[in-house]
Amino acid sequence: MTDFADMLEGYRRFRDTGWSQQRERWDELNEGQSPRVMVIACSDSRVDPAQIFDTSPGEIFVVRNVAALVPPFETNPGWHGVSAALEFAVQVLKVGEIVVMGHGKCGGCKAALSHDLKDAPPGEGGFIHNWIQLLDDARDVVVDRYGDQRDRDVERAMEQEG
Repeated sequence: MTDFADMLEGYRRFRDTGWSQQRERWDELNEGQSPRVMVIACSDSRVDPAQIFDTSPGEIFVVRNVAALVPPFETNPGWHGVSAALEFAVQVLKVGEIVVMGHGKCGGCKAALSHDLKDAPPGEGGFIHNWIQLLDDARDVVVDRYGDQRDRDVERAMEQEG
């Protein structure tokens, strides 16, 4: 399993080999980025958009969060990270395509379906619950279809509905 010391060693290897092998590309990226696609993906460590789509640095603009959610458009004051990333990608970077990338066995979708974190205080699951409430409409559809059944088929339906 990777720990911080492993990450530092990986960085050293990158500086010693990866950086020099792609020096020309890094020089281009030093001037700025111009991705044509934005990917909104889950923060799950098992699904890395750059690796899945076999892209190089600078080719896709990625924002990641629990369950790859895109909150509704709101203009109220607050912390709108996904909205800010979307605005930056579209208005500044001029991306032509936006991909929302879900995945199987998503813990965020499973938590939204189970409501296990419903009464958790912030710092003990409450932040997660507040975030995944964005999936409540999808959850309602799945619960209406499957009732109290909870198995991989129901979880898959939740992932697809969400």
